[in-house]
This record gives sequence, structure tokens and C-alpha cells, in this order.
Amino acid sequence: MNRGLKKQIAKAFDAPAPRDKAQFVRSLPRPHISTKAFIFSQIPFIKKSIWLLSVLIVLPAVWGASFASENMVWIVSAFTPFLALLLITESAKSTLYGMNELEMASRFSLKNIVLARLTILGIFNFAIFCIIIPICHIANSISLVQTGVYLFVPYLLTTSISLYIVRHFRNKEAIYGCMAVAVCVSTANMTLRYVANFLFQTNYLVWWVVIALLLMMFTAKELYQTFKKTEGFLWNFALTD
Repeated sequence: MNRGLKKQIAKAFDAPAPRDKAQFVRSLPRPHISTKAFIFSQIPFIKKSIWLLSVLIVLPAVWGASFASENMVWIVSAFTPFLALLLITESAKSTLYGMNELEMASRFSLKNIVLARLTILGIFNFAIFCIIIPICHIANSISLVQTGVYLFVPYLLTTSISLYIVRHFRNKEAIYGCMAVAVCVSTANMTLRYVANFLFQTNYLVWWVVIALLLMMFTAKELYQTFKKTEGFLWNFALTD
């Protein structure tokens, strides 16, 4: 067919520019739900085993405190990496089990779902720390700041590295990498206590605080990169107000 004729046909059947498009889109019915209601709606979707295993982290602290064990903080700190492991595997299970494309087509975006579940488990884990830190502080007779730092550092280290692994290896094998990280951090934490005990003296506390702050920044960066990669660059609660 003649090229000029093709252009004329295309021009004749060219669709006109849409009018009042923005007004039409705003007029479409959109089921709204508050952000608070949306977050609470995600609680039933978190496995009961996650809640149970997370609570079990508290039991060694309670048991040790009853005996006023001076090694209590080191025992509990060896469990905190697994608390981080539970948070990562539960919040990233859509990606790890290949369900992310299906959840992207659901009513709420995958990014909002991941954010909601991380928020829920993050608050729950923070509540656990609020319980175990005072208990370990009393049992070990060290300052509250030292206790908190010694417990948070292995937790944050596991969280940040696991987020990096999940972001770069988006398959089932990533969960084994996260498990290996939790085991290594837990083992290293206990080993340092006996091999390099001087690191846990009061004059080294400032370095522990610096490490904790750096890990918090690294974890925040990994969280941002994770959300940025999930569903492109769009960041909003499209169905929340």
C-alpha cells in the first residue's frame, strides 16, 4: 500500500484527545479504607507460628532473670538474630515464594502490604525488646544502654544483611542465605563474648553505640531500596486515606 495513503488512513482514524479525563477518573467509585484499618487487616495474614516463635525469644530472658544469670544478656543476644530472621522471611514471603506478581494485581499494592507487615512485626519486635532489655539489665547488673546496644546490634546486623540478600536474590534460595546470616551472627556474638571479652567493657561502649547507629542507617537504606524496587518507584497508599 502507498505510504502516503497509509498516513491518510491513520490520520482519518486517529482517536481524538480525551476530554475531561481527570474529572472522569475522579468520578469513578473507589473503595477507601483508613491506613490504620489497612494495617490491622494484615495481622490475620501473618502466620501464627511467627507470633509463637517470636514470643519464645522472651522465655530465655524470663527464665534467666529468675536465676539472676550474669550471662543472660549474651544468651538472649544470641537469639535476637532469629527474631530478625522471622521478620524478614514473613515480610518477604511473597517474593521468596514467587507470589509477588499475583499480589501486585490485588486490591492493595504489594509495596503497601510489605510496609504494613513490616510495621506490624517491627512494632511487635520492639515490644519484645522493651520486655527483654529491662530483664537482662537487672539480671546482668550492667547499664540499660549497654544492655540495649548489645541486644540491638546483632538484630540490626541480621536485618540489614538479610534485606540485602532478599533484594538481590529474589527466590527461595534467599531464605537459606538469611538463615545462614542469622546463625553466623548468633555464633559470632557468643564467640566474641569469650574470645574478646575486653570489647564488652564500659570504655568500648561508645564504639558499640556508633556501630548500632551505623547499622540503623544501613538498615534504613536497605528498607528504602527494597520498597523502591517493589513495584517500581510508585510510593503511595492508593486505596487509603
